[in-house]
Amino acid sequence: MWDYQGLRSRRLQQGIFVLGLPYALLQSGYMAALICSYTGKILVSCLYEEDENGHLVRVRRTYEDVATACCRHICPYIGGKVVNAAQVVELVMTCILYLVVSSNLMCHSLFFLPLTPAACSAITFLILVPCMLIRDLRVVSRLSLFCSLAQFLITFIVIGYCLRQSSQWASRRLSAVVVDFDGFQVAVGVIIFSYTSQIYLPTLEESMTDRLDFNSMIDWTHALACVLKTAFSVVAFLTWGEETKE
Repeated sequence: MWDYQGLRSRRLQQGIFVLGLPYALLQSGYMAALICSYTGKILVSCLYEEDENGHLVRVRRTYEDVATACCRHICPYIGGKVVNAAQVVELVMTCILYLVVSSNLMCHSLFFLPLTPAACSAITFLILVPCMLIRDLRVVSRLSLFCSLAQFLITFIVIGYCLRQSSQWASRRLSAVVVDFDGFQVAVGVIIFSYTSQIYLPTLEESMTDRLDFNSMIDWTHALACVLKTAFSVVAFLTWGEETKE
């Protein structure tokens, strides 16, 4: 059964960036998030090769192994290092982005105090410095739980407000198209950080009891995530329309 792994995948797809999906909907349309499930299955399929009997056998464990196999005839010792470097850059950029978002939120929340954006950034950084000393994953798990609870509370409040404003909804304000390539580049970052399970998929797939259920798990969890996030996005977009901001 993939219930637990599916829940883990679903939780990894959550994050505060779900609150940016209405803006992504305004900029890129409805179909952009469907790419994530497809690419996730492709990435995991690269971990397997067929044996002499035509059966799929897992011969790789990480994206580094995949890159090394792809580049074995060109630069066998560089491919994996390039992928590792790219993952480090991605995670560092994620940390920077969360820091910027947190600082911006603090600056807007404490508008009644004479704080500059730089001061808010410094305060946010100092608050997060102790977290750099965390080495126990159980502590990280507890912090993740509190983060999820806070996010659900925020999402509930936003949806509640939007439903209270339902009398002002107007379908003519819902002008998002299937794909607007001019705005897609603006929204792609929001969508990527809202569906960030890809980097964890090899570990998730490896820990599954029945790995044959992986594709089914990915389809169902991404479908659930897509339905919930699309519903949230549309409700918020109907409330603010063209005034939707990031």
